[in-house]
Amino acid sequence: MKELIAILDKKGVQYTVNGDAISVGGYLDLEGTGITSLPDNLSVGGYLDLRGTGITSLPDNLSVGGYLDLRGTGITNLPDNLSVGGYLDLEGTGITSLPDNLSVGGYLDLRGTGITSLPDNLSVGGYLDLRGTGITNLPDNLSVGGYLDLEGTGITSLPDNLSVGGYLDLRGTGITSLPDNLSVGGYLDLEGTGITSLPEKFTCDSLYLDPERISNVAYRENCGYSGRTIFAVWTKGEFRIAAGCFFGTIDEFESAVDDKYSGDAAKGYIQAGRDCVAELTEKLNMAA
Repeated sequence: MKELIAILDKKGVQYTVNGDAISVGGYLDLEGTGITSLPDNLSVGGYLDLRGTGITSLPDNLSVGGYLDLRGTGITNLPDNLSVGGYLDLEGTGITSLPDNLSVGGYLDLRGTGITSLPDNLSVGGYLDLRGTGITNLPDNLSVGGYLDLEGTGITSLPDNLSVGGYLDLRGTGITSLPDNLSVGGYLDLEGTGITSLPEKFTCDSLYLDPERISNVAYRENCGYSGRTIFAVWTKGEFRIAAGCFFGTIDEFESAVDDKYSGDAAKGYIQAGRDCVAELTEKLNMAA
């Protein structure tokens, strides 16, 4: 504790001491200082920057209101119950595992780390970047507020009830099926994957896939002014049409077409959507 207090006094950083706990209301930038350890029960209201320090471990019950930047440090593990309000950047560190009940308010960047698994109940408010890691599966109840990038990982399946606030890009993965109740706030890209069917219950903002590989879709090629491929899917009890970045009900599709097209062009495009729904209805043996 004395080592940190001496640095705080030298930097003119305001802090309070309550028993064995030190609280810093604002940010704490220790980059380039000679500090080698932090005291238990440290609380930092803003960001905590430890780049270039000699710190090799973090104290128990550390709370950081802003981001925590550990790039270039010798830290190899994180304490239990670590709470970070902003992003947590571990890129290039020697960390090989994450603690249970880790909560990160911003993004979590694990690129270039030796991490091979994620803890249960991990919550990430921003994006989660796992590119180039040895992670082969995702934990149950994973919640990611931003995008989830799995490119180049060995992940072959997704957990039930996965929630991703941003996009989910599965290109280049070995994933062959999607879980029920998958929720994606941005686009969902399945192009080039081994996925051959879609679950009955999933949500996304836009959907990209190779329709000729998916058994439970119906598609039409060379549609609209751009000659794109459109397709119909069945999810959450309704038919939806995917056309580029558009993904909505047949009524919404027809309304969107009417806004941008007219005459025979509009009629042809709308009919292509209707034909997709009719074909899928027959394929799934259900009433439209």
